[in-house]
Amino acid sequence: MSTTRAPDPARRNPQATAAILKAALDMAREIGLARVSIEGIAARAGVGKRTVYRWWPSKGAVVLDAWAQQLEEQLHRRLETVQTGDFEADLKLMVKDAWIDTIGDTRSVLASIVAESQHDPDLASEFRKRLIDPASALVAERIRRAQADGQVAADIDPYRAIELIYAQLYYRLLVVRGPNDEAYVEDVVELAIRGLRPPRQDAT
Repeated sequence: MSTTRAPDPARRNPQATAAILKAALDMAREIGLARVSIEGIAARAGVGKRTVYRWWPSKGAVVLDAWAQQLEEQLHRRLETVQTGDFEADLKLMVKDAWIDTIGDTRSVLASIVAESQHDPDLASEFRKRLIDPASALVAERIRRAQADGQVAADIDPYRAIELIYAQLYYRLLVVRGPNDEAYVEDVVELAIRGLRPPRQDAT
């Protein structure tokens, strides 16, 4: 049974929608998604519980919608404008722009959405569709250009390269909960670059 259908923007009241999304995101940041409820969102937004359920099927869907609307346009615009010509510099900028500048202090919301997605396949699918897949496609395209320029080994799958980088960031966010700052991002990218470079040709 589906629990996270895509909201229908055409049926929303703009004022009520804005209040609901703000309430949901504020509560997720303050107390974590696990403690958020539809009743709490409705009370904080000053609307009826049925109004929330009319447009979103779950608390995860509301929080994801609020968080994604805040991030997706800015994230995609920033990733599209990274064009220094140097692959390592571009990759550092792309990851830093996504992880530090755009997501920034909402990483606790990201962690909550990832956790909730483990029990809600529809939420996980919507998360990938709205944020992960479009952002990954832009980074993958930059990796392909680097492959064409001989800066990255030709036999590497760009999406596996992306996993190599972001797996470390998510591991630190979700498991060990260590510093996830700009210095760490640069270290992660530099480590990944070593494995992405083409094999060195020994002089004969």
